[in-house]
Amino acid sequence: MDREEILEKLIPIIREVMDSQEEIDEETSMQEDLGIDSLDFYNLLGALESAFHIRMPERVLAETETVGDIADAVMKRMEKQG
Repeated sequence: MDREEILEKLIPIIREVMDSQEEIDEETSMQEDLGIDSLDFYNLLGALESAFHIRMPERVLAETETVGDIADAVMKRMEKQG
């Protein structure tokens, strides 16, 4: 799965977890644009692990700022666990 495919799958997941109808792209900031809180964070973590069949350490997701950063982190985890 390449980065574009990950983004195509990731954006609807983020939209659902964040209950957002806002325009979301790879440059969208999870904190500034979407206002992610700790509950959203853990819901997103679980959704990512389920959708992409990966284990995502909390610290890895916590280090991301944008949707694109999350896509990169997912891709790295998929390659690592491949």
